[in-house]
Amino acid sequence: MAARPRALYVSPPVRVDARSLEMLEWPQLVERLQALVRTPGGRRRCEPDAAHAFFASDDDGMREALARTSEARALRDAGATPVDEIPDVAPSLHRAEVGGALVARELQDVAAAIEGVVHAQNVLAAQAAIAPRLAGLSASLGEHRDLAQAVRSSIDAEGEVRSSASSILAEARTETRRLAGELQRRLDASLRDPAISPHLSDHFVTVRNDRYVLPVRADARGHVPGIVHDASASGTTLFVEPQPVVDLNNRLREAELRIERETTRILRELSERAGREAPGLRVSLEVFEEIDLACARGALSQQQRGVEPEVRDEGVVRLPQLRHPLLAPEAAVPNDLLLGEGFRVLVLSGPNAGGKTVAMKSLALAVLAARAGMHVAADTSARIDGFDALLADVGDAQSLRDNLSTFSAHLANLASIVEGAGPRTLVVLDEIGDGTDPGEGAALAQAVLEALADAGARVVATTHYNLLKEMAAVDARFENGSFEFDPVTLAPTYRLRLGSPGVSSATAVAARMGLRRDVLERAQALLERDDRRLERMLSELAESRLALERERQQARLLRVETESERDEMRRKLLKLQERRDRIYGEMRHDLEASFRSAHEEVARVIRELQRGGGARAAARAREDLLALEEKTRQDEQHAEVREPRLEPVDWTRASPGDPVALQRGGTAELLALPDRRGRVAVRAGSARLLVPVDQVGLAAASPTAPARSSAKREAERVRVDAVATQDTATTHCDLRGQRVDEALDGLTAALDRAALTGAHRLLVIHGLGTGALRKAVRESLARSPYARRFGPARAEDGGDGVTEVVLSE
Repeated sequence: MAARPRALYVSPPVRVDARSLEMLEWPQLVERLQALVRTPGGRRRCEPDAAHAFFASDDDGMREALARTSEARALRDAGATPVDEIPDVAPSLHRAEVGGALVARELQDVAAAIEGVVHAQNVLAAQAAIAPRLAGLSASLGEHRDLAQAVRSSIDAEGEVRSSASSILAEARTETRRLAGELQRRLDASLRDPAISPHLSDHFVTVRNDRYVLPVRADARGHVPGIVHDASASGTTLFVEPQPVVDLNNRLREAELRIERETTRILRELSERAGREAPGLRVSLEVFEEIDLACARGALSQQQRGVEPEVRDEGVVRLPQLRHPLLAPEAAVPNDLLLGEGFRVLVLSGPNAGGKTVAMKSLALAVLAARAGMHVAADTSARIDGFDALLADVGDAQSLRDNLSTFSAHLANLASIVEGAGPRTLVVLDEIGDGTDPGEGAALAQAVLEALADAGARVVATTHYNLLKEMAAVDARFENGSFEFDPVTLAPTYRLRLGSPGVSSATAVAARMGLRRDVLERAQALLERDDRRLERMLSELAESRLALERERQQARLLRVETESERDEMRRKLLKLQERRDRIYGEMRHDLEASFRSAHEEVARVIRELQRGGGARAAARAREDLLALEEKTRQDEQHAEVREPRLEPVDWTRASPGDPVALQRGGTAELLALPDRRGRVAVRAGSARLLVPVDQVGLAAASPTAPARSSAKREAERVRVDAVATQDTATTHCDLRGQRVDEALDGLTAALDRAALTGAHRLLVIHGLGTGALRKAVRESLARSPYARRFGPARAEDGGDGVTEVVLSE
């Protein structure tokens, strides 16, 4: 069998030969892309002899192509389709350009191609926010709409030149229809003529040599004068043009010739116009094909669930959850592959048919795809730096013509790879050193890999040699990657683990393939001690790793379930807290309304006392105020019974496991005493919470409320037992050092007390400070029913640090 030629598949600076691309399955990937291309020129670019259209010449071109693919993917995700199927007009344009005439159908194809270009311009202009690069590319498309409009206005959908294209054509067609109708009428009359009808072989009018004729029996030729234009195959029928219609047929033929000449003239004019625009239209179609290829790459990315990789110039390949691009995403086993970050050579080992070669090919295809502007079948954060060459030794390279064995052919290929490798070279080697004595093959493989690492190349090599697996322990430029197999089922898992060597497991694979037990046992006994020890150690390591992986998966599932339950408890607790806060808010609103009503009622009673006076009025007022006090006390007790109270916890006697009550409602179990930040760990249901210490207490044994605020105690001391009517009394209220809410409660109580004692003036001492308390006091006084007017006190009474309130004029 003759060896395949090693011609370069693409021109420099990207170096990769055709055989390597075929063994890496690159043509199959290109075929998938070709199936998504909509333009004939785009499909031609997918042919092997035009592969230069795929690979960018430098890293910037690579980034630009990838960005265009991302924009096309975004357009596709948004439902926008800028490229429609168009006919192949390259041959027609070439013929028109050199002066040839195009037929109507070819001109229609040219118009359809132009309309496809216009459609792309319109769609991309409307989607410029999503695809700015493609929109900018479409802006460079030429303007050819006039040619398309001229073709459409001259040729109809059936490919006929329209009568409206020329007045001469319209007149000739009208004349033709009139003459044809007249001919039909005359010949129909001849069919019914008693002098002619008996001599006809059939009663119909037909056409021979573009002339209307009658079928006449050959033996009656002399009875129908005219011109014979044809005869039947048997010779029994002659097709005769009757003499009376010869002139009419001649005039019809002349009209038809005028139609043909005018049609030819119109088509030639359109062809000449197409020829003049051919160079510009050809350039526009090339740009359109670039857009088409980008859209095809975007469609392929959507099918593969691909991502745009980051591109730098450091020789790094990082492909998280990489899948083989020819496998369906749901069928492929994804793996994390890394190369160039801290090491240059990745040695893949593991069982036969365990996934080593597939992973190596997947990485190589990802590098080629990125260079061609295609997305890679991996997860986000993928990175593929620029490589100028991909050198591969994959598959059987035996050549009978060159008298090369398999091993010799591999060595010849390895020699050229070592010579051609450099810092921007990716090398993939399948089963390096295989095919000869294991000791010599392993030593040779190690030497080749070291030489490639010295040259700065990035290398992925698959092997079963233990010597190569041990390189990562002695050379920092090497790293191991192992493919595992299930020690129970003896089946491969196709899972890659970076950082550890894999077990070849030849005997396990043989057992799975059905080899007899006695043969397997003999093979085990023949293994060298060191190899058997290493294999056993690696096998045990793989088994332990799988067990740990199962436990980790179970722990992850438990954690997810626990977090889900905790989130559900938090949601329920939040709903309870919101409901509780709403109820308390409504209770506070009702209670405040009751207090406001009580204050207004007190003010009313006092005003009546001031107007009426007398012991009887005072007695009635006393009864009213006592009734009001009792109603207010009942309202407070009702609110306090509904609001649970927390008793403080003696933390010196508390211990984990004690039940505690939460401020927001419900009970919990104490898990830990307060920490340095004043937080307590408790468990509510299955959720573990950290709660501020002031929100935790012992559940109250009874709904007895704690001591009331100083302002309320002060208000309760207000009694009407000694109602005075002194006109000159002045009362003082000192609010200094109090919080705003506490001070306002004290102010309200002081106003009540001053009004009951009949004082005309109240001095509210709040001090200067920041002015916040003074402002709050005066805003409260503005709403008070007691205050007639108020303002800063006199200088001798404290000035602006005191507010003077006049209760009555």
